[in-house]
Amino acid sequence: MNEQQKYRIILQGMTSNNVAKTCQEFGISRTLYYRWYNAYIQQGMAGLSEKERRPVMPNQVDRRTERLILQYVARFPEDGPRRIYYELQEEGIRAGESGIYNVLRRHGLNRREEREKYAAEIRSRKGRRAMKTEAGRAVPMSGSDYTGAGVGGAGTRGKERNKPPQLDYRMEHPEHAYPGYICLQTIQYLGKFPEVGRVYQYIILDAYSRLALVKLYNQKSSIHLIDFMRFKIMPLLRTFHLKIDHLVANRSQEFSTVWERGTHTYTDFLHKNNIHFIPFSAGHEIFQPLHEFAAVLMNRFYQPLWQEGQTDSFAVLEQRLDQFMKHYNYIRPLEEGSSKGQIPSDMVLNYRGIQEPLPLWLYTRR
Repeated sequence: MNEQQKYRIILQGMTSNNVAKTCQEFGISRTLYYRWYNAYIQQGMAGLSEKERRPVMPNQVDRRTERLILQYVARFPEDGPRRIYYELQEEGIRAGESGIYNVLRRHGLNRREEREKYAAEIRSRKGRRAMKTEAGRAVPMSGSDYTGAGVGGAGTRGKERNKPPQLDYRMEHPEHAYPGYICLQTIQYLGKFPEVGRVYQYIILDAYSRLALVKLYNQKSSIHLIDFMRFKIMPLLRTFHLKIDHLVANRSQEFSTVWERGTHTYTDFLHKNNIHFIPFSAGHEIFQPLHEFAAVLMNRFYQPLWQEGQTDSFAVLEQRLDQFMKHYNYIRPLEEGSSKGQIPSDMVLNYRGIQEPLPLWLYTRR
C-alpha cells in the first residue's frame, strides 16, 4: 500500500473509534495498523512512505546525545534505559535502547542505586554553586528544584509523571464548553511534490467550535510557529475578541523542551502573550478533533487537488488552501460530532455575541 492508502486506513480507525473492525475490513493486523499510526504521528505522511532500508547502528550514540542522557539521569535517576529511550523519542532524539544502556554502563550508571548517587552528587554540586552566587547569603537549592517541568510545562515527575494535566478535554462541564477553552496545534509533513517541493502543514484548531487556521511552510521550525501565531492566529483572535485559555500540542522539539533549565523560543513567545501551553503525548485522546479535521483536509481538499494536477507552485497551493479554509470556517456546516450542522464561525459569534460590528470581510465570506 502507498502512503495515501495507509493514511485513509489510519483515519478510518481514528474516526470510527473501532480499530479492530477497521483492521478486519482491510485485512491487516492490529500490530501493522499501530505501526503505521505511530509512524504517522511522529513523522506525518513521510512516516507512511516506503523508505530505503539502511543498516541500523543502535549501539552508536553521538556526544551530544550522550550529554543529554547524562543530564536526564541527573534529573530522573529512577528511570532505566527503556524509559530514557521513550523520553528521548518524544523529544525527537534518536538513540537506540542498547546505545543508551552502553552510555550508562560506560559511566557506571547501569544500576539504579548508582544513578541515584550520581544524581545526588550533581544536585549537591549545583547547590554549592548556587550558594556561591548569592550576594552575602546562602540559599541552598532543594532536590525539588530539579524534578519540576521544563519551560514547556511538561508536568511533575515521580508518581504523577504519567498523568496528563487536569484538563476537561471532553468539555463535559458546561463552564468549559466554549470557544478558546482548548486549542490544538500540530505540524504535519505532507510530502515532497513536483513543482511545489516540501510541504509542512501548520494547523491550529479550536476544539469546541472546530474553527481552524492552516498555513503552509517548506520546513518545520519554532520560528515558523511564531510567524504563524503572530500573523495568522492573533489577528483572528482580535477579530473575534477571543483568547486561548489552553494551547495543546504534542511533546516535540518544535513546541517545547522538558530539559532542565531549558528555554524554548516558542514557549517563551507564548508566555509573553499570556497563552498557557500544555504538552500531551501524541497519541492522547485530546487530539481526536485534530485528527478529524486532518481527515477533512485530506479528503475534501488535498485528494481532489492532486487529482486535478493543476497545482504548479507553492504559491498556488497556498492560495487554493486559503480559499478552502474560508469555505470551511464561514460557509460549510460541520458534518459530524455534537455540533453537526453548525458553522464554525457562527458558533464563535454566537458565544461572544454580536455587540459591535465585525469587519466587512467576515460577512462577505458568506
